[in-house]
Amino acid sequence: MSMVLMAFFLGLGTGGVFALIAELVDPAKVGTVTGLVGAAGGLGGYFPPLIMGLVYTSRGNYTIGYLLLALTAAAALAYTLKVGREIRT
Repeated sequence: MSMVLMAFFLGLGTGGVFALIAELVDPAKVGTVTGLVGAAGGLGGYFPPLIMGLVYTSRGNYTIGYLLLALTAAAALAYTLKVGREIRT
């Protein structure tokens, strides 16, 4: 049952992201931006498990893998804030 709830909320989050794209992006570019967001999500679901597996195999724990994930999230946040400021001005 908990897996069904988790999938439900993940679906809500995904739907919200794509609805936000339609609201914020020029209608002529919605398809392109949606494709880029979908591709980024696909890569985000593919590479982190591979890296976490490599880290665990080589080190015996996930610490470095979690640090890499945190750094990637921080870099994405910084980029998003920078681009958001440029768009607003």
